[in-house]
Amino acid sequence: MGDRDFLNINALRDGKHDWVEANERMANVLSQKGYHYQFVFARNAVHVDRAVREQTLPEALEWVWRGYRPNF
Repeated sequence: MGDRDFLNINALRDGKHDWVEANERMANVLSQKGYHYQFVFARNAVHVDRAVREQTLPEALEWVWRGYRPNF
């Protein structure tokens, strides 16, 4: 999640178009429900920011696939 993710200065200010707030709310709900999740917040990053992706993707993939055992 970047603080400029889908930044649109013309977006409605109706509480439904703030991606940062929406992702923070989702993280809060996942936490309250006891789900294992990972929330990474990057300052001055846009949607699919290359520098952020390169820095966080390897660890994120390891986290997603942790404990996986292929059935051969």
